[in-house]
Amino acid sequence: MNKTLLALALVAPLPALALPGLSLEANAFGGGTSIDAAGNGSGDGKGIEYGVRAAAKLGSGLFAEGQYTRLNPEDNAFGDGLNSRIDEFRVGGGYALSLPILPIFTAGVYAHYVTQDVNLGSAGSGNSNGYDIGVLGRFDPLPFIGAYARVGKVESTGFAGYGSDGVDSLIGVDLSLMPFVRLFAEYRYTEALASGAKFDSHGFRGGVKIGL
Repeated sequence: MNKTLLALALVAPLPALALPGLSLEANAFGGGTSIDAAGNGSGDGKGIEYGVRAAAKLGSGLFAEGQYTRLNPEDNAFGDGLNSRIDEFRVGGGYALSLPILPIFTAGVYAHYVTQDVNLGSAGSGNSNGYDIGVLGRFDPLPFIGAYARVGKVESTGFAGYGSDGVDSLIGVDLSLMPFVRLFAEYRYTEALASGAKFDSHGFRGGVKIGL
């Protein structure tokens, strides 16, 4: 609970921080997750995920961002009949600029420090820590609609063999409802490990984005 409150605190101060030359953005999202745990013979598992993220554009293409995501797989997602929960925290930043020849395209690079609080029910709990480094892009064909994506190398290790090792990617679209408010839908794919067995996580979620 304390960590959830901490994550919400990422976005709460944003209106007060709206200063000249500083661009801020807050997101809240939720949706469903499909976990392909075929690596340990359990088949597919379902679950839910939700979270918040915040970003600040610092000028000259630099940005900083943070994110909290809660993943609640169903009881048998890992083929062991255990309740489980994964809380993921990300903090980092990067550099992105519009392309001079075609300014409706933006491209850049990012790096995140990733920590995951893992609870595998009666199997115990612990933490994994690592990083995610990759490239990102955005396409804005019209002022009211846009598409974005990122793909990177993610690696984290920790409790009971749980971690992420491979690809972490995100693709989405957003639609402007009014100035500073956009709705979005996105898909996230992650390769991960649990108790030494590889599984893939597919997240489908939607949310609201507020920019200042």
